[in-house]
Amino acid sequence: MIKFTRNVLSGGSLFSTILFSTVLWILLLLQPYRVYALPEATQFINNGGYIVHDETGLLRFREQDLFIPASTLKILTSLVALEKLGKEYRFETHCFLDEQNNLYIKGYGDPFLTSEAILDIGKKLAERGVQQLGSLFLDESSFALNGETAGEENSHNPYDAPNGALAVNFNALPIQVAGDTTISSGEAQTPLIALMTEAGVNLSPGMHRLNVDTLSQPGQLSPILRYTGELFIAQFKQAGISVQNGYSKKIVPKDLKLIYVHHSIKSLEEIIRACLKNSNNYIANQLFLACGVKDHGLPATWNKSRRTFSFFTENILQLSPKQITIKEGSGLSRENRLSPVALLAILDMFKPYSSLLNKKSNVLLKSGTMKDVYCYAGYFPQGNNLIPFAILLNQAKNNRYRVLKVLNTALQHQSTSQTNR
Repeated sequence: MIKFTRNVLSGGSLFSTILFSTVLWILLLLQPYRVYALPEATQFINNGGYIVHDETGLLRFREQDLFIPASTLKILTSLVALEKLGKEYRFETHCFLDEQNNLYIKGYGDPFLTSEAILDIGKKLAERGVQQLGSLFLDESSFALNGETAGEENSHNPYDAPNGALAVNFNALPIQVAGDTTISSGEAQTPLIALMTEAGVNLSPGMHRLNVDTLSQPGQLSPILRYTGELFIAQFKQAGISVQNGYSKKIVPKDLKLIYVHHSIKSLEEIIRACLKNSNNYIANQLFLACGVKDHGLPATWNKSRRTFSFFTENILQLSPKQITIKEGSGLSRENRLSPVALLAILDMFKPYSSLLNKKSNVLLKSGTMKDVYCYAGYFPQGNNLIPFAILLNQAKNNRYRVLKVLNTALQHQSTSQTNR
């Protein structure tokens, strides 16, 4: 091509100059990213891309490249859950009673099995005549996660809390340590339990919320089930039910009498609103796992859910595996990858649920933040329309808000120009 352009220029004719200019313009047009990129936006990007679903299709940069999406992935998780389970879906927790008055509790992944929900379960059982129990048996067999976690860290931070079939309070333990080292529960609705007292001994004064899985000790029941068992017994006591022999892990025997089904205190739509508002990783992956169960049955596994999401992205969203890779549903894993174009396709389908997103400066928005990952996805308002956009930055400098402002301004200028024509 260089040789061709030299020959054209050597002719010296006006025709040759025009031809060269035309060829150069076509070549520039065919260059990926260059002709569409806004210098005002790309000056803030070292490694990233963006796309806006505007009418001209001009607001885009590296839109086909793959990036780590962080928590913007929760939009896809929410979309798949809403489409597969329905916005009125409610998770269940089942209670069984045997002839020795032992209560079995089997969980099915309710992300809102909170202190309040457990107290309500106790009150409902008391209304059915349950007053004194032998043992409390905990059944988490509806999940088979085999130790695999969503992210790569196992920190004390609650955002790293693991998932489970029968887990309480998002697997986060609230502890308050006073200046005199007195330990209490970190929230009014949750009573002080032995696990808090033990964990609080090594904490500094202040409020703490710990990933309960980091409190494991050799030879003891998993801290997840320990938290669940201790909290159920404490809340049952408040409801007027005593447990004589403590708790342990045990699968519900076949044909045992089901005495109560607890439906989650929140509908799926309410759960997703809370998940997106607080960017809760635990909730997102409970939804991710539930979608796999819907398609492939119990027990829930990460691989079943990956198969469900692969099918959805390829067959419903019409995205190729080269445009998106999903390992889990929260965005914690750095193995997740998607392109701005893929995220735009997700946003296009999510538009009927757009009100579930947070609003920032009149923009419906979901952020995604990890070390060296800063992303935005959502909708710009334009009259009565919502214009989807995606900004994926995988770089040390957090310039996503600067890029957002540039793209919003460019979109508004487009709108003004079209109106004035």
